[in-house]
Amino acid sequence: MSIALAVCHGAFGRVTVYRLDRPMRTHAHREGHLTFLLRGTPATVTICDVPHLVDQSEGVAINPWQPHSFQPGMGSEPSIFLVAYICDRWLDHDQQGRDGRRFGANRIEMGTTIRSIAASLAHVLVTNASYRLVERYLNQLFDASFDASWRKRDCSPALSSSRMLIDFRVRKSLRLIDDGCAKGIEFDALARDVGLSRPHFFKLFRENTGVTPGLYANTMRIERALERLTDSRVSVTDIGFELGFSSQSHFTHFFASHVGIPPTLYRNVARVMNE
Repeated sequence: MSIALAVCHGAFGRVTVYRLDRPMRTHAHREGHLTFLLRGTPATVTICDVPHLVDQSEGVAINPWQPHSFQPGMGSEPSIFLVAYICDRWLDHDQQGRDGRRFGANRIEMGTTIRSIAASLAHVLVTNASYRLVERYLNQLFDASFDASWRKRDCSPALSSSRMLIDFRVRKSLRLIDDGCAKGIEFDALARDVGLSRPHFFKLFRENTGVTPGLYANTMRIERALERLTDSRVSVTDIGFELGFSSQSHFTHFFASHVGIPPTLYRNVARVMNE
């Protein structure tokens, strides 16, 4: 069974130590994130349809909105992963103007330096260390991973660091999805609301964001779920109803297939850290 050994939310985003043995469906995040195997059986992370083996020698760096999925390995030893979701606002504020930085490649060589930092970060997470220590090691891990990603630069346009201007109709659809994700989204109606046919809307949306409207809407629902689980005492069942799910089991399945563990287990472990 997949479980969380540590989950910490803060100005940096969220950093987790997971034991994962179940697959995760294709999803995306607005944050960039890093995944490293600490011990156990290697797994496969597929990013933009390209599979990457995550083992003791290599991890992955995933840029914002890059679709990806997770497939655990078949070994008998439990696999422990460090996963960091890094918020751009934290990079702006705490990392000296590195706004908009994107990893140059998805594959990250896990040399001695990165392996040591990842182990130290995992240790301070599971021992409930201070915000200052978590932030220090996360800073170091981001720096080392960022540098390593550009030594292995991928020429894929999906990894471009440039920020393109988003079509006004897509911008409107993003607002409508954000406002309506708890009620469920009817994409035919959404396309009409922004003045496009369904095929044209889907094509334009993906060209502008890199993901499908459905994947974007799922990301918004997961973000709302994470917020409610960590900043309220509302029951998991009620959070599911708020987000448009007909039952707790449906919500639990959806959450676990995107986050890796069920929402109740996530809430029990999650810690919100302040400076």
